[in-house]
Amino acid sequence: MWVAAGSKKPALRIGNTRFDKDYILDIQVKNPTVEALASVEFDLSEVLLPDDSIDNEGTGRIALYIGLSMNCQDSLYANDLVYKGKPLFIEFPIKKDDTADVLATRVKAIADKYMLLIYGQKILNIEATSTAAVGADPGPASDAVGKIKFTGINGYQQIKKAVLQFFDPDAKTVDCCTTQGEYKDVIIGVPVVYSTDATGVVTPTETKIDETGAAVALADNEVAITPGLEAFCDYNWIIHNLRLPTAANYYPWSPSNRMGEMPVPGQVYTQFIIRICKERDGIMGEIVGARGTSVTTHVLYVAGLISDSSSAAYAVNGALTTLLGGDAATKMLTDADDALQDPYN
Repeated sequence: MWVAAGSKKPALRIGNTRFDKDYILDIQVKNPTVEALASVEFDLSEVLLPDDSIDNEGTGRIALYIGLSMNCQDSLYANDLVYKGKPLFIEFPIKKDDTADVLATRVKAIADKYMLLIYGQKILNIEATSTAAVGADPGPASDAVGKIKFTGINGYQQIKKAVLQFFDPDAKTVDCCTTQGEYKDVIIGVPVVYSTDATGVVTPTETKIDETGAAVALADNEVAITPGLEAFCDYNWIIHNLRLPTAANYYPWSPSNRMGEMPVPGQVYTQFIIRICKERDGIMGEIVGARGTSVTTHVLYVAGLISDSSSAAYAVNGALTTLLGGDAATKMLTDADDALQDPYN
């Protein structure tokens, strides 16, 4: 970045692009946002055997289906369908004297032992939680609280199905004297209404959208599925959307590599969208005396946050604000809709 001294024009140059205050329509500044990971949590007290059960043991299962968003091409989820996805199942025994805490620990142990959530790499994080104090007596099975939580490892993952089930041996009749049995849904995960703040943090609610489009409360047999959202302007986002990790960008003499235009792992970037409007006399040819106007959009991705005084984004934001002078209050925008209301202005 070069800032001209005195009244020289152009007053500011960033890279190979020159900016003049008189031609700037507006500047939109968009901060990076964090990645949100999809998650769902089950209370395993819902599948405990009742105290008066005549059975001493049963079988539970957690059925999950993990899909991908943003046209992610992760081959791990390849299938014979249009949309990629992978089904996952965790079956576990349930004994009559089990508590929910015990079940939660068992489910995690089974998944870890048989690496049910690992396919060359871990595809989900699993956490067994309890409200009981460590070492304390969890009390009767009906009062014990043990939960199992599944969380994605990246923002592209979407939990499209999540069901806590119990195997009912009498559920399906084969003939007059035989039953085959099947898993019955006990708790069903459903996508819920959620909001995000300026940093991308997701806040889920306990409501869902019904078939009429209205927001309604979750039923007693439903739990919330928190969505996964990719980050904005972090390393993964830029590699996915702007700079493919190909030889054309990574070889030693690549313009992207030599000029420092490849993103840095772990770094976040601030997006500056600068619209410039300028009269272009002499380029029109349809009629005598025709005048042309060019409106161009320049998008910069600058390392760091504008709130960090040591970052490049802070320096660029300050230079652009100084360039606009008294017009900064109306031309430095934080909402894209402000700039798009009248694109021909």
